[in-house]
Amino acid sequence: MYFSRIILSVCLALTTCSVAAIELTDSLHSLVLDAKQVLTLDNTADFTATTVSDVETERLGPNSIAVYAPENAGFYNLVLSNNITRKHLLVIVKTPFNANNKQLNNYQIGLYPAPYKNYPQYSAPNGFIEVTQEDLTRQLTPHVQIKNVICKQASGFPKYLYVNNDGLLMLEELLTFVQNEGIKVSKFAFISGYRTPHYNRSIGNGKHSRHQYGDAFDLYIDENGDGRMDDLNGDGKLTIADVDVLYKAFEKFQKQSRYNGGIGRYKPASHHGGFVHIDNRGFTARW
Repeated sequence: MYFSRIILSVCLALTTCSVAAIELTDSLHSLVLDAKQVLTLDNTADFTATTVSDVETERLGPNSIAVYAPENAGFYNLVLSNNITRKHLLVIVKTPFNANNKQLNNYQIGLYPAPYKNYPQYSAPNGFIEVTQEDLTRQLTPHVQIKNVICKQASGFPKYLYVNNDGLLMLEELLTFVQNEGIKVSKFAFISGYRTPHYNRSIGNGKHSRHQYGDAFDLYIDENGDGRMDDLNGDGKLTIADVDVLYKAFEKFQKQSRYNGGIGRYKPASHHGGFVHIDNRGFTARW
C-alpha cells in the first residue's frame, strides 16, 4: 500500500501535486512547499517522524522519507528523531497565486515580467508565504528570521513573501563559510531580501531583478550594531575596502559550493553602509 501511494503521488505531479527531493543536513531548518506537494527527504536513514509532528510522512526506502504538505497554507512542524538527536523542521505551505493577478488579499504583488531569456528560474512564483505580524520573528534558518527577508513595501497585514529552499540553504551555508574564513560574524545583517515586482519597480530597479525570485540577498556584517558594515579590513575606516573583503569571500564560496549566481559590491552611501549582493540565479554574474 505504501509504494502504491507513492506511485499515485508521482502521478499527481502532473496535476495538483509536485514531487521534489532535498537532503536532510545541519543547514536545513525549514521547507517551503506548495499545497499538497510531495517532498522526498533524503539522508534520513535512522530518522523517524515523532508523534508531535503535524505533517504526514512515510518511509520510502532505507534512506528517504516522503513529506506530504498539508492542503491549507500555513506553518507546520515536522520533528524527526533518532537515537541521538531530534531535528525540528518548519514546514511552510504557500498560498497559491495566479501570476496574472496584481494583488493577493489586497497586498500589492504587481506583474512579473516574462522570464529572462526564457530561463525557468525566472518564472513567476506560483505561491507566496502569508505573513502576519506575529510571524515576523519566525526563524527560517537558525540565523534568519522572516523580518530579515520580507519585502520593505508599506502595507498592512497579511504581507506575502517569496523565498525558496535553495536560497535559505545558501544563506546558512554562506554564513558558515564566511565564519570559517576567519571573518567575525554571528549572523548577517540585511539590506534587502525579497521584493515584489510592484516594489521593485517603485525603487527603479531592473525588471528582472533577482530579488523577485526568492534567492537574492543584500548582506553586510554588523557585529557592533551601528547599522553599517563593520571595519572588516582593520584599517580603522568604513570604506569600499571592507565591502571588498566580503565580496571576495562570497566569490570564493560560490566557486567551492553548488550555488552559482550573481555577486555585486555596493559602496557606502549616506543612507546605508556598504554591502554585497548574492543570488543563486544559475549562471555567473559580477558587478
